[in-house]
Amino acid sequence: METYSPATILEWFKEGLPVDATTVIEDTNWLGLLTPSTALAGFDLHHHFGSVAVEGFWLPIDTGAIPKYKSKVLNENGKYFDCINPSGQVLRKPVSTKYALYNMPMFLDFPVKDRQSWERYKERLNPNDPRRYPKDWERDGYIEAFERYQDGYTSLVLSGFYGFGGQLMGIVNFMLAFHRNPELIRDMAEYWEYFTIESARDAVETLKGRIDIVLWWEDFAERHGPNISPKLYREYLLPHYKKVTGFLNKNSIDRILMDSDGNTNAILDTAIEAGITGHWPLEVNSGMDAVQLRKKYGTRLFLAGNLDKGKIAQGGDVMRREVDSKVPILKEEGGYIPGLDHDVPVEVTLKNFKEYAEYISRLLPY
Repeated sequence: METYSPATILEWFKEGLPVDATTVIEDTNWLGLLTPSTALAGFDLHHHFGSVAVEGFWLPIDTGAIPKYKSKVLNENGKYFDCINPSGQVLRKPVSTKYALYNMPMFLDFPVKDRQSWERYKERLNPNDPRRYPKDWERDGYIEAFERYQDGYTSLVLSGFYGFGGQLMGIVNFMLAFHRNPELIRDMAEYWEYFTIESARDAVETLKGRIDIVLWWEDFAERHGPNISPKLYREYLLPHYKKVTGFLNKNSIDRILMDSDGNTNAILDTAIEAGITGHWPLEVNSGMDAVQLRKKYGTRLFLAGNLDKGKIAQGGDVMRREVDSKVPILKEEGGYIPGLDHDVPVEVTLKNFKEYAEYISRLLPY
């Protein structure tokens, strides 16, 4: 299971990745419910290398601000430009860089600062806005599409309570608000519980167990540990996690994969209590170890990723030792999907990735 960075794909084309073998030209109206048309949809490397996409075949529900903020450049000085994105964040990006799609922007400002700005933002979070669902949303059609899909799993993507708050306030301001403005945090968590359930209700109650997995985005940890303590997580967020995961479980959805970078070890017990049942990408340089997690949690937590991207980039014996130290052990026990411990970076050459993809395919049971 892999995610391919656009910058990496562009480098691989230069290194000989066959464009015709990875190009996707398809019906843009895959359910046949609107006027058919065809388009160049992009590049699909998963069939080429034998992987599946982390997001799988996902249900495109828009859980962002509606109406969205108008994207525009605010100023530019020749070296960088500042812009506002559809979520209302102000970003700074370099004007030119070799890997423009690969670099994180600098976040300068966020739309929520206090109770007043939060109340204004809530007006953009109406869960019943019909624009949240695809124009071709039709229950029987989507049931059939989810039944037919066989190239991986089907998924629903949600933002968790930490991820949501950090995105709207910025990590520093959000964490300070737990101490300086706890009532704001309580209201944000309560509303996000309501919004998440109600915006996803139609899809969840329609598709139920046909949704193989929920991808729960958080990103609440850095290299040395989580940004939020288990105590704050338990006091402010845990009851709301349980309400959302309970709603999913009641509709036969019990694979809930938490996406967080960094070292999450200190908070995993509480996350499991919250209803999280899986974890990705398990970054090696942050101290995450899938073999040790399997020993500690057994079948309570399925795992994905954890192959050190730096060692895979080296290829040869270094790559093989990394794969051999994890994949055969975890394959025997089950509940593990191998893959790099985040996006495939530009440091991984096409030659070395092909070697890795061929080697790992020989270790897997299919």
